Amino acid sequence: MSSRIADKKLAGSDGDKKEGGGGADDEEDPEVAEARREADEKRNAKYAKMERQREEVRQNIREKYNIKKKEEPLPPVPAPCEGRLTADKKGPIPLPDDDDSFDPIKMATDAFNNITEKLPFKLPWK
Repeated sequence: MSSRIADKKLAGSDGDKKEGGGGADDEEDPEVAEARREADEKRNAKYAKMERQREEVRQNIREKYNIKKKEEPLPPVPAPCEGRLTADKKGPIPLPDDDDSFDPIKMATDAFNNITEKLPFKLPWK
């Protein structure tokens, strides 16, 4: 069968489409769909069983070494906002209108002086 698919691919035809172009080719056979669903259920049951076994082993380890299971904290519930579904958005910080009051050098030196005053030691250049 694989050689037939390989031959079709080499010949340039599409191996998935059947000759004749019928529109019902896209639908899956009910027996195949049922078999696929059963296989999915078996696989999911198998993984659920494995996870239960893992959890039992984890619990035994927790009991042996007196480890408490971490409980994930619930996210804080935001206060209901009236008229809005989302939280308030913060906009850009408004700058003063007059250019005289905004002096970046003065702001930087003030911030530096505030920090140096809080240090438990004196700087050599002060």
